[in-house]
Amino acid sequence: MVNLFSDVRTLLLFLVTLTVIIAVHEFGHYITARLLGMKVLEFAFGFPPRLLAVRKGGIEYSVNALPVGGFVRILGQEDFAIRQTGEGEPGSFTSKPWWAQAVVLAAGVFMNVALALVVLTGSFAFGGPVPTGEVRVVEVKPGSPAEEAGIRAEDLVREVDGQRIADSQELVRYTRAHRGQILTLVLQRDGQQLPPIQIEARRRPPEGEGPLGIVLIDATAPMRGGLPQALANAWTLTGDILQQIAALPGQLLGATDAPADGAPQIGGPIEILRVTGEVSRFGFAAILRLIGVLSINLAVLNIIPFPGLDGGRLFFVLVGGIFHKRLSPQVEAAIHAVGLLLLVGLMILVTVSDIRRVIGG
Repeated sequence: MVNLFSDVRTLLLFLVTLTVIIAVHEFGHYITARLLGMKVLEFAFGFPPRLLAVRKGGIEYSVNALPVGGFVRILGQEDFAIRQTGEGEPGSFTSKPWWAQAVVLAAGVFMNVALALVVLTGSFAFGGPVPTGEVRVVEVKPGSPAEEAGIRAEDLVREVDGQRIADSQELVRYTRAHRGQILTLVLQRDGQQLPPIQIEARRRPPEGEGPLGIVLIDATAPMRGGLPQALANAWTLTGDILQQIAALPGQLLGATDAPADGAPQIGGPIEILRVTGEVSRFGFAAILRLIGVLSINLAVLNIIPFPGLDGGRLFFVLVGGIFHKRLSPQVEAAIHAVGLLLLVGLMILVTVSDIRRVIGG
């Protein structure tokens, strides 16, 4: 763990990356609130204590001592306050129609998705490698069904049970869903397609191995096709990331597609710091891709209808708009406070897990 924090360049890159992602998110709230006639009280970089502030147009633009993220304060939007400041005033958050409140709450998520598309497009335009639609075997475990069937490293997996395979995660999900069954694979080796082979997907593979006993990667190649192709690749990658995030709850709950070697790895700030250091070694395009992936993750996290998150606030606004009646500020504030405490508790658990992972626990 000491090595992580002794690398000043990695730490600075980590702080800049998170600040950019969260600042763009908060800018979405800021700009839509102003466009819809809400009074913005403060746009802040980092979290208090405050270092300096400039007041312009009735808005405080502040820089704070904790250099991770930022926030926007809008008149009448205090989720954890029983009595809202500016309640009933024309420029307050609660004085606006429910649809305007919903737009402001959802704007941060929209901006994170937009940021992801921009930086991912940039990463591909700068020459970053793109998936070729080929799934390559990089390792065959000794004594596994794959070794017995004659599969070798560098083989390309073309089909499984007659289905075309273009993504490694697609093949992983399929084999986990068909444990205990005989699968038919079509491979390509040294440019030549091999005859179909039959292989058993083990029901209970050894720890650290999957049903077939192979390690896979998505083959990549330098991008060609200019900016339009870069945008198309960014859109495709965004969709792939969203699919992986959507599958995560089922994996965590022990669904049939859970990894054979345990639950998927969930990382907090320390894990993101570690990954930032790893990615930075591969150049600017890789850093842009990391920013895009993290931005999508923040968007998904915030849209979840959980108290204390944007999605939780949005849920209450939408329910109020549909039924023409909002919960009392006291009840809503209490619900958001409980949600925030649960989120803080989860963050502490994840951070402890990160620390144990770094020190080898």
